[in-house]
Amino acid sequence: MPGTRTDALIRQWSGQFRRDPLAAGVVLALRERGDEIWRYAFELLKRESPEYRNSVDDEFAKESKAHCNELLRTIVAIAAGTVKRSGADPFDFVREHAVWRARHRVPLIASLHAYRLAHRTYSEITRDALLQRGKSEAVIHSLTMLTDFWMRLFDFVGAVLAEAHAVEDGLNAAQGSRSYVSLVDDLLRGTAPRDAEAQRLCALCGIRPGSPVAVAIARLQPAGDGRHVDHEVALRSLARLIDQLLPQASFGRLVDVRSNGVTVIVCSERSAARGLIQTLRKSGFAKQVGNGRAVRCGVSADVGDLAGLPQAADDARMAVEFSSEARPLMHFSDIDLPEFLIRRADGAATRLIPQWMRQVNLAKDDQSRELMRTIRAFAECSLNVKQTAQRLDVHANTIYFRLNRIDKLSGVNPRTYSGISTLLTAFRLLEVHGDGERQQGDSR
Repeated sequence: MPGTRTDALIRQWSGQFRRDPLAAGVVLALRERGDEIWRYAFELLKRESPEYRNSVDDEFAKESKAHCNELLRTIVAIAAGTVKRSGADPFDFVREHAVWRARHRVPLIASLHAYRLAHRTYSEITRDALLQRGKSEAVIHSLTMLTDFWMRLFDFVGAVLAEAHAVEDGLNAAQGSRSYVSLVDDLLRGTAPRDAEAQRLCALCGIRPGSPVAVAIARLQPAGDGRHVDHEVALRSLARLIDQLLPQASFGRLVDVRSNGVTVIVCSERSAARGLIQTLRKSGFAKQVGNGRAVRCGVSADVGDLAGLPQAADDARMAVEFSSEARPLMHFSDIDLPEFLIRRADGAATRLIPQWMRQVNLAKDDQSRELMRTIRAFAECSLNVKQTAQRLDVHANTIYFRLNRIDKLSGVNPRTYSGISTLLTAFRLLEVHGDGERQQGDSR
C-alpha cells in the first residue's frame, strides 16, 4: 500500500536526521525562510521554464507559494521527527497541488521542472550553510547525507505528483467524452454501469457501489445588472468551480452541464449530501460565481444505491426551486413542508380561498395591508397580543380591534391555532398563485 511505503520512507529519513544532528540543525534552520525559498525558486522557474510563462498570474503565484510552504513544513517535520501519524498520507498536499495544476492546464513537465528547481534550491542553501562550518569529517558526512535525502525526497514527491496529475488529466478527458455523458444519463435513469468503459469511468470518478450517493442541481440566476452574459460559458465555469471545490479525498463525483443547469452526482463514504453542502458552504461557493450571477443549488437526500438516483434527481430539482437569495444551498429535507404544499397546490385549493380575502388582497389600500400585516405578526408572535403590538408599534387595543375586524369579515377566529393557520395558508396561496378564480373566470 502507498501509505505503508510512505510511512517507511519517513521513518527512514527521520532516523537519518536523528543520527546526524548537524544535518538536522541545518534543515530546521530553514523553518522561517519559506518566503525566501519560494521567491528564489519562483524567479528561477519564470526564467528557466518556458512552459510556465503563460500560466503565471496572481492565482498561480498564490497557489505556488502555499505549496512551497507546505512542502517546507513537511521537510522540517521529517527532520524533527514530528510527522503526525494520523492515518492520512503526509504527502496528500502534493496530490492536491497536482490536481490544481492539471485543472488549470499547467503542463506536467513544467511542474516536474519546478520540483527540479526546488531540489536545486534546497541543495544549494543547505550546502552553503554546512560549508560555513568548515570541511571536517562531520560536515562531509552531513553533506553526503543531505545530498541523498534531497535526491530521494524530490524523486518521491515528483512521482506522487506525476501519478495524481495523470489521473486528473484522464478525468478531464473523460468528462468531455460521449461515454461520460452517457454514463450520467444512465445513472440518472437508475441504470447501473454495465459495460467495461462505464465501469472504468465510475471507478475513475469515485462513484462506488454501496456508498451513499446524492444528486445536486445548480442553476444560475439572471445577471442583476442586466448585462448580457453567455449562459453556456457561465454554466461551464460553474461546473468547473463545483468540481474544483470537492476534494477527491472526500468525494467521488460526476459533473455535467445539462437542462439549463449543472447536475452533480456525488458519492461519499459518509453523508454525501450533507458533506457536499458543508463543503460548498465553507468555500463561499454562492459568492464565488461572480460576473453578476447569483447561483442556487438544490441537493437531494442520500440514497443507498444507484437505483435511487432518479428519485434523488427529482428531489434535487424540488430543492433548487425552494432555494432563495438568503438560502442559496437547499437540502431537500430542509424544505418547509407547509410552503411545499402551498406551492404545489392545485386549482381546487385556490378556489377554497374565501371571497372576502380576495377582495382584501385586491384592494391594496392601507387598511387592507394593515389587516394582512397584523395576521402575520400575530402568528409570528405566537398569538401574543402585547408582543404583536410592540412589533407593529401600535397600542394593544388596536390589535384587538383588527383581530375582531378579521373575525367579523371572515367568520374565522384568528385567536385560535386553527383560525390563524387557515388565514395564513389562504394569504400565502394568494401570494403564490394569485387570484386563480378571477383569472379562470377571465379566460372563460
